[in-house]
Parts: sequence; structure tokens; C-alpha cells
Amino acid sequence: MKFAKYFVFCLFLSSTAHAYLSIIESAEVLPSNLFQFGVEPQILTNRESGANFNIFAETGFNDSTSGRLTLGGGSIDFNAFASVKWVPFPDVANQPAMGLRFGAGIAREKDDNVVQLQVAPLVSKKFDTEYGLTVPYLAIPFTYLNTKEDNYVATNLAVGTEWHHPELKDTMTLGAELGVDLNKSYTYISIFATFPFETSKGFGR
Repeated sequence: MKFAKYFVFCLFLSSTAHAYLSIIESAEVLPSNLFQFGVEPQILTNRESGANFNIFAETGFNDSTSGRLTLGGGSIDFNAFASVKWVPFPDVANQPAMGLRFGAGIAREKDDNVVQLQVAPLVSKKFDTEYGLTVPYLAIPFTYLNTKEDNYVATNLAVGTEWHHPELKDTMTLGAELGVDLNKSYTYISIFATFPFETSKGFGR
């Protein structure tokens, strides 16, 4: 089973990807017995306004590492991104979860092909509320972009939260993220929904 999971991940690595410069995940790591699928509508609010729509798939490798693949399109004609999240410091007691996400991808914007290399420090903390478990997170992605005319590092601040409704926690997670342009990036608003999948049981945990 583990071999099959790594094999599928490697097959997609060369052809899949992620929401343009967004994070859309906390520092919580998906259990290795689960897959997860998600959707992300994204509205760009600076530069040329517009919208993207992204889909992604994720799996856990072990207690501290997971991988994600995303495809998207819209105002950014095409975006494909693969990332690995590594969280050596989990959320325990008063300590927040802290880790890094590494990623690479390609995008097509107008007449320009863009190669992306990204590293993103990521921190999150779980809170139980009367409305369900919420996991606010913060990340600062540093994305090296190689274009036809320029090479530069884009930086943005990503602030978001995952929300696990008590009656839906085993079947769906909802969330939202705000991205703020810090340097040559995009300001955006995203909402997202994820759906866990276990091969032996189907959707739901």
C-alpha cells in the first residue's frame, strides 16, 4: 500500500500542481491512511483583478510529512504545482505546529511560461470551540519565479483557517485564506473545501 501511494505521487509529480501562490493548508499533517481531495475558488484583488479555480489531492507519508498536488486555471491560464509539507514540531500543549512547505510548479500567464520554486514557513494552532474545531494558520511563501524576461522572488503573507464542523468533521473541512502581496506577488481571497478519502472505506473517516 505504501509503495502504491508513493508510486502514484511520483507519477503526478511531473504533471500536477497548486493554487497560484496560495497555501490552503494548516501545519496539521494528514494521517498516512487517508487521501484528501479539495477545491479552491480564488479571487485576485490587486494588479489585474480576476479569479482562479483550483483542485488538489493530498496524502500523508508519515506522522510529520505529507504531499499535495494541485491544478488550476482562470486568470492565470494554467497552474500546476507539487508540494511536500514537513512538520517536525507538532501542535502539542501550548506549542503550535511549525513546519515548512517545499514546492515546485509551472504556470502559464498570457504569453509567458513561469517556473515556480517555493519554500514557505508555516505555523498553526488548533482551538476547540462550541462551533467545532478551528485551525488558524499563517505562512510566508517565498516563491522564486523564472519568466521569459525576468527572474525574481515573490513574497506574500497567507493567513487562513480550517474549520471542522461537529457534524461534518469526518466528511468535509471548510476554510478561507487571505493573501497579502509583500513583494511582486498577488493579493487574493480564497475559500476551500476538502474531502477525506480512505481506500478501504471510501469518503469520510
